Amino acid sequence: MAPPDENNLLFTLSGISKTFGGVTALSGVDLNLHAGEVHALCGENGAGKSTCMKIIAGAERPDQGRYLLQGEEVSFRSVADANNRGVAIVFQELSLFPDFDAVQNIFTGREPGRFGLIDRALMERKASPVLELLGLSIDVKQPAGSLRIADQQLIEIAKALALDTKVLILDEPNSSLNVEESERLFQVINDLRKRGTGILYSSHRLEEVVKIADRVSVLRNGEKVAEHIRGGLSIKRIVNDMLGDKADQVASRTRRTLRKPVSEQPQDCLKVDGLKGEGVLEECSFVAAPGEVVGFAGLEGAGSEEVFDVLFGRKNAVGGTVYMPGNANMPPSIRAAVKAGVAMVPADRRTEGLALSQDILGNMNTVVTGALGRLGFVPTKSAMTRLAAEQAKALNLRHGGFENEAESLSGGNQQKIVIGKWLAANPTLVLLNDPTRGVDIGAKDEIYRIIDRLADEGRIVLFISSELNEYSLVCDRVMLFYDGKIVGELAGNVASEHALLEAINIGQISRHESANTSA
Repeated sequence: MAPPDENNLLFTLSGISKTFGGVTALSGVDLNLHAGEVHALCGENGAGKSTCMKIIAGAERPDQGRYLLQGEEVSFRSVADANNRGVAIVFQELSLFPDFDAVQNIFTGREPGRFGLIDRALMERKASPVLELLGLSIDVKQPAGSLRIADQQLIEIAKALALDTKVLILDEPNSSLNVEESERLFQVINDLRKRGTGILYSSHRLEEVVKIADRVSVLRNGEKVAEHIRGGLSIKRIVNDMLGDKADQVASRTRRTLRKPVSEQPQDCLKVDGLKGEGVLEECSFVAAPGEVVGFAGLEGAGSEEVFDVLFGRKNAVGGTVYMPGNANMPPSIRAAVKAGVAMVPADRRTEGLALSQDILGNMNTVVTGALGRLGFVPTKSAMTRLAAEQAKALNLRHGGFENEAESLSGGNQQKIVIGKWLAANPTLVLLNDPTRGVDIGAKDEIYRIIDRLADEGRIVLFISSELNEYSLVCDRVMLFYDGKIVGELAGNVASEHALLEAINIGQISRHESANTSA
């Protein structure tokens, strides 16, 4: 990319500050974006990235500072107001109407028509080139809620591209996309850049940032602490800027000595024998002991998530047996699973793990109060506050007060609430489905430590991640799923990203890795 032309400035933020309930989210931030530029915004969860992007997109208004759009000072009152000026945002979490189809979602609130009637054919014609640009091949009449998460994410991006967008803000746009879909997204970004669209891009996947960004700004504790241009970018430099004094501590986490199970007595273990599900899952067998972390690795739809759904009582098995710790049988419902000591941290925390409009206190006590309520007990607010305070301290939860809504927290702190509400119920089996999805490197390290603690306390932990490098960092063993079956197992200390990627794509472990596992 050629050096930016100052005459091509799309927006400029000068001295932007914002507080929420006495907590400083942004302090004196300066930021700008040029036409045809990809400017990445990096920082830990809680560093101020989301607040900054929301201000640019019209979802929040700054307390101080100036916002210039193509040289004109603006003060947007809403996202729609910003849309009308060519500024669009794709939020990290989905905001689709699940009962609407793709076309309806793309044009919600701005449906074309005549004489008060919506022109469906015109909507489909306008949507077609956008969907084609994204490589999205779906039945456009299918309800969005029935589509894969990855397809729903692409529809969110299509909504923004259907506008006459000059400034496109992408907040973790590929957090739900696989490698192939992500590469397609990067191609779309490059095409938009060539057309002169300015893109503000936020991602916790720093290798992607280095690959795609022309410029990177780093926020820490609400302040802009660094800016780098292409050629001076490196993951190490960005991490050091993001973490400051914490960088050395996080970098020290490497593969570790494998844990020894606390107990291998049959009554203490989870035993799954010949499990067959209603979907792709068939003939799945494994044993997991207390005090170990067992990873499930596989391509999307390979069967690992279906095992979680059966163990948590969300889906029925059509064959096989499950022996839960304490000699309990396969749970027929979620209520039965919770009663048997099963905890589930879902992949989508915002739609499945949290009540975003509810306060932090209520969210952290959801599981415990639900269980007690079924027994006829209602805990007092002081008891709930005490329990929440204990979990907040144990999880290093950063919040401005338990009365604040869960929506107000960063992604990493929201995830800690989801984990904390289950830990309060003292589970014996913990199912972690992509627990670090959409959180920054610092929050990831804290979640890794929480997983270590769960194993040290003698719990059985099953772990799924969309980032293959995580398995060697937290797991003692990794089960490899392929076409609904477990096709092999790797010890955690040899479960490299390369070995896993090869195994889950070809359905077997290479001879070299197999020898290492058996050694």
